[in-house]
Amino acid sequence: MSGDDGFPGKPQDWLGIGPKREPDETGMAEGIEQFLRSAGYDAADEDHLRDTARRVAETWHHDLLEGHRKDPRDALGAPFHDHSKELVLVKGLEFYSSCPHHLMPYRGTAYVAYVPAGKAVGFSGIVRLLDCLAHRLTLQEWLARGVTAVLDEVLDPQGSACVLDAAPMCVIARGVRRPCDIVATSFSGVFRTDPALRHAVFDAAGLSRA
Repeated sequence: MSGDDGFPGKPQDWLGIGPKREPDETGMAEGIEQFLRSAGYDAADEDHLRDTARRVAETWHHDLLEGHRKDPRDALGAPFHDHSKELVLVKGLEFYSSCPHHLMPYRGTAYVAYVPAGKAVGFSGIVRLLDCLAHRLTLQEWLARGVTAVLDEVLDPQGSACVLDAAPMCVIARGVRRPCDIVATSFSGVFRTDPALRHAVFDAAGLSRA
């Protein structure tokens, strides 16, 4: 499991809420069984619920929380030399993650960009970085900041950007119960000082420049 080593001065929440011990998949399944019983269901007498606790535990352990077992810098991959200093923008990356407040999923689209300052990385590395950080208990705002934090540390670019457009189930299915899209952004370096670069990312995401 990875912590926040190597990110001095940055809050741990930028990398999601990390587990304090190794996951216990059997214990997770037992907890789901107790939840179903407390909710009034008898899983033992219902074919469609008989293996639900096991399936839920496997899904959380191996899919929804798999990112905690990886170092995001390793996920990004080894950089290579690139002296072009031109905008690199990867757009339309679908992702899913899980909110720590209600343990509900959210799904969205990511737009990730950086301007090299001597180093670049393969496009698939950006996808792996996004998944590594998203498959944790994390907020959308943290996820955006985590992507730029890792890009800045590994590539030391002129600047980096991440725009996430997502639909949170904790808003859609509970509380105010309204369909909505939430946009979270993170900009560093030249993306903070150059409006044209920010606009390039917003335009790619189909968002207004206002």
